[in-house]
Amino acid sequence: MEKVLFACDELTGLIGAAARMRPSKSVSDMELSSLKKKFKDKKFAAGCDRDTIALGGDRLGWTLDELLERTILAMRSCEDRVKAETEE
Repeated sequence: MEKVLFACDELTGLIGAAARMRPSKSVSDMELSSLKKKFKDKKFAAGCDRDTIALGGDRLGWTLDELLERTILAMRSCEDRVKAETEE
């Protein structure tokens, strides 16, 4: 669990920022290729440490693509609940 939290802490910030830039304002239609472009752009969400994200994936034994995709899917699965709780 510690490895997953380490890997995803910075990444969820990057994904959240990328989602807010989308017309849908959601991760529901985010594709891996779109997130990879944002990941490579060091000026986008500059506070998100890409080295920490990559190190987290390494510690899990996952490629960067696997980490990005799994985190997108995890965020999709709880997006409605998070929105409902934060709008109350």
